[in-house]
Amino acid sequence: MRGVRTTNHGQLEQTLKELRRLGRIEKIDAAAVQALRSMASALDADPSAAALWRQYREALRELTADDSDGSADAALAGLFAEVRDAPPS
Repeated sequence: MRGVRTTNHGQLEQTLKELRRLGRIEKIDAAAVQALRSMASALDADPSAAALWRQYREALRELTADDSDGSADAALAGLFAEVRDAPPS
């Protein structure tokens, strides 16, 4: 009996499906999604491509990052706080 072959492309599609279900992928992510699909297919063809693995993991990490805890908003507020006028005394 042969085992089931799991592919990077197949697993990426599962991840994308879940991200869509959660509402975390939008039309603006189309280029990033296509880049990931291309990289996953290339890695299935040549799993020894170390540099491509690094790029793939970084791109996947960026796409799956969860900003729902407000950390991005807090970081932006902190940046803008630096350029605001001091409150009147």
